[in-house]
Amino acid sequence: MLIDCHTHAFLAGDIALLESRLTLLDSHLTPENPHKWQLHSGGGLEDLARLQEAAGVERWVLLPVSGKKDRAGDMIRWAAEAAAADPRVIPFGLLHPLGPVEHDLALLLELGLKGIKLHPFIQRFTIGDREAHQMFARLEGLGLPVLLDTLFVSGLVGAKPHLDWVVQAFGFKGCEPLEIAAVARAHPGINFIAAHGGSLYGWDQLDPLMDLDNVFFDISYLHGLIEAQRLVQIIRRKGPEKVMYGTDAPWRDAAAFRQWFEELPLTSDEREQVGAGTLLALLGEA
Repeated sequence: MLIDCHTHAFLAGDIALLESRLTLLDSHLTPENPHKWQLHSGGGLEDLARLQEAAGVERWVLLPVSGKKDRAGDMIRWAAEAAAADPRVIPFGLLHPLGPVEHDLALLLELGLKGIKLHPFIQRFTIGDREAHQMFARLEGLGLPVLLDTLFVSGLVGAKPHLDWVVQAFGFKGCEPLEIAAVARAHPGINFIAAHGGSLYGWDQLDPLMDLDNVFFDISYLHGLIEAQRLVQIIRRKGPEKVMYGTDAPWRDAAAFRQWFEELPLTSDEREQVGAGTLLALLGEA
């Protein structure tokens, strides 16, 4: 079995906005450049399903994203509806620490969503903020894994120097290993999934996360960004039981990503654990 723990789909209006922003940010990069932010499908739910079917993926986690704090409720309902329409979808919900957390969390629990997605970079908050800690305190013990979209800002600018003006002008904040470690220690009753190998563009900074039992990694988006042997070292040091397969589709082509995953120099047991076992255990389905 292969389960993709990190996928996205978007509403039509959001896709149009995304495309305009991507043109502004990365239009000069070629499609072959792995650092280029680009959609590999139309971006809708049906497009995502086609990508996953082509890759032979049995199930996938849908992660709604919006930067607006008053939109989480709508995204929660949308994810629940997507899962009701397609049982292969594992729906996560969206929260914003500056939004109506109690209301949105009650809705998320009522609709039976399986976890929570946070994107500090897009949502414009830092996970160490007071409001974020208050939100995490409310989540303690609920059994909902929290997937954090990570970003090591200096690493991003090093890989994509043309984005330095964006980071500076808008004050975009990252989600980095030291911050994640502090939050995980402060909230031991939450299992955190640090996306993109623990810290996108910060893979040499992962030491603070390696021994934390409530921090997991996914490998989403990493195809083309990290050497295979280096990724295998990270997986083995963290432990395959703490790492899970994810693509970040449609930001990555799911079929090409699977081929890359299958070629990683892992043992069959390690591949099976990362490919589905870790997520199933985290969701209580193992």
